[in-house]
Amino acid sequence: MGVHDGEMTVPDADGKKGPGRPHNHFHTVQPTPWFSLVTGVTVGRMPSAGLAWQTLSDPGALALVDADSGRAAALARPHPADLPMVQIVDIERLAWGWLAPASRPQSERHLSEQVAADPLNTMRGLCWLMAMWVVAVHLRTGRQPTVLVAELRVPGIWQGPETPASTAVWEDLEDRIRLGILAALTSDADADTRFVETLRHPAGIAPVLLGYALRMLTDLHRQMLDHGIDPREMAGTLALYTVDPQDRATACFRPLT
Repeated sequence: MGVHDGEMTVPDADGKKGPGRPHNHFHTVQPTPWFSLVTGVTVGRMPSAGLAWQTLSDPGALALVDADSGRAAALARPHPADLPMVQIVDIERLAWGWLAPASRPQSERHLSEQVAADPLNTMRGLCWLMAMWVVAVHLRTGRQPTVLVAELRVPGIWQGPETPASTAVWEDLEDRIRLGILAALTSDADADTRFVETLRHPAGIAPVLLGYALRMLTDLHRQMLDHGIDPREMAGTLALYTVDPQDRATACFRPLT
């Protein structure tokens, strides 16, 4: 996306800024109370109709607004001590590569290397990305984010009463990923602590969870496309137009309507 009539240039997949980054197109709007309609200057549009970014007085956050539904949410960077934004952007790039069949093997290899080197932040970052996508679906549909997370499944795996043991294993792995998404979505410290434990026990579980998380991401991506939402470079855009927060207690996802 280029700069046209106040719209922002979205960074390339490698995280670099595109040409013509606007310097005078940002106009700060005052923070609005929860459960009230956000009004402000549109600074960027997502590829899907009706979704746009708006500035807030908080330099660490942008408002994501669905003009069709009137719903909006503030999206903010996590505190860098908890999860560096640059790592989320890299995971977003690799996740998009994984969604494309041609680049899937290479992206999956890089993600596997990352989860082997840093299982905590790799899985936190992937769950954070999925939480952001869940918020976009909520804005479009009005369905509660927690309900959307609870309904996420690993597609393509047959489960039934004839295989109760296997079903229990699949459900346990799905529950671990859902817990990570909810921890990112709610900024709940207890949920995050429990998610960290699910990554450590049993030993060697993180690579298995990575595979399940990527398939649940496929399910979420399909839902987004069904609702006319293309989430490409959402994290990259947020990274480009915000700064790291000073307050560690600031939630990354906050309702504005």
